[in-house]
Amino acid sequence: MYKNNAQPKAKIIKWLGLQGKLMTADRLIGWGINVEGKCSLCQEQEETRDHLLAGCEYSKRLWEKTMQWIQHQSCKHTQWKHHLEWAIKSEKGRLPQAQIFRMAYAECLYAIWMERNYRIFEKKSRNWEAIAREITVMCHVRAAP
Repeated sequence: MYKNNAQPKAKIIKWLGLQGKLMTADRLIGWGINVEGKCSLCQEQEETRDHLLAGCEYSKRLWEKTMQWIQHQSCKHTQWKHHLEWAIKSEKGRLPQAQIFRMAYAECLYAIWMERNYRIFEKKSRNWEAIAREITVMCHVRAAP
């Protein structure tokens, strides 16, 4: 998580996601708050951290495109446990590939969370390809020389 050139807000969202502290629909409903329970990205399943960040079709496509760009093998698992194991294994080390993965991973998590919020609060949406391009540009600009 550390020694990561991602935006500070992306690192915060990554930390919240890994800790299970994102305000997803399942958590809000558990607190008695009346919100729509369906995933705002795919409208197919209930919104949980696990689904939103690893199991959602929209998120999976965004992960695949981002990993393709950094020439890293994409996670084929939709279960959060396996997704997390893949991420931890990929982030280890000081090699440039691990540094790029850490940054791209944080930016991708942040992009998924922001698109979810954009759809809920702004009632607008963007396709995953446009977001993947934004992640690519952000990582290219912020990458260490």
